[in-house]
Amino acid sequence: MRHGFGPPAGLDPLRVSEALLPLESYGDRPGYDPGFVLPDHPLPLPGPGRWADDLVGLVPEARHPGRDETEIRYTHFSVRMSHSRALPLYSACNIDGSQSERNVPRSDVWRRDPRIDPQVQNLREAYGHDRQGLFSRGHMTRREDPNWGTPEIARQADADTFHITNAAPQRQGFNAGIWLALEDYVLDNTDRANLKVAVITGPMLSAQDPVYYNRRIPIAFWKILAFVHAGTGELTTIGYRRSQMDYLPRPAGGRFVFGDFRDSQVPIRAIEQESGLDLADYAALDVMAGASPDMEIAVGRAADFYLSR
Repeated sequence: MRHGFGPPAGLDPLRVSEALLPLESYGDRPGYDPGFVLPDHPLPLPGPGRWADDLVGLVPEARHPGRDETEIRYTHFSVRMSHSRALPLYSACNIDGSQSERNVPRSDVWRRDPRIDPQVQNLREAYGHDRQGLFSRGHMTRREDPNWGTPEIARQADADTFHITNAAPQRQGFNAGIWLALEDYVLDNTDRANLKVAVITGPMLSAQDPVYYNRRIPIAFWKILAFVHAGTGELTTIGYRRSQMDYLPRPAGGRFVFGDFRDSQVPIRAIEQESGLDLADYAALDVMAGASPDMEIAVGRAADFYLSR
């Protein structure tokens, strides 16, 4: 039975391209660098955890000897995807605040990645105009975050963020506020001698997610940020969870249950439990490492976050 709201998603020719870029054009993508923030203390990509048997792999022609075939590399960020949900499990990005190019023109054309199966890359279903009740293609790695380096590299990074592998369905009202401001706030509180931040972003994927337009839509999303704190000089991580349930129609005869707040700082252990990923390397550095996984702190703005223990 179809559950949903608004009309079916129509064509969106100005923002979607069915044309694939040449496979060989992706050969120079470095992806996420584990040692980027602090070379002496590398932070690897999250482990797959309970998703180990559900990862999307690169097609044989796109694989490289010695590389993980489930890591989809882009310019300054990497993605891992769930095959069963056809959505990213997370997108992990390196930000260099000292080289940031905030004025890169917005690419604004979503496309598939030729390096993985097109069947797990939904460009259109459930996506469209907010006024029609449809969902935005919400960036996981924020468009501006990997846009650093030479102008050419920054433009490539911007275009890379518009691969559908880096998107999940979000209501337009969700994609604002702290969700967009947290990286900038952390950069403002990062050691001036090391303006580098690692950001990992993903949806909370659950079998209980509501269905709209024949797609299970994540109720909530999460971010983990790693940086060298300006005051303590220590490698530090924080966890953030944002719910979009206030922007979704309630299921018939039911309600959503997901935390107490729309925006909250939470222990990374809580994100680990709910996401099913292995986040142990990040949880060990968390400012809330000593807190119960059930604890959450309501935040109304980015400045409300605790950045040190």
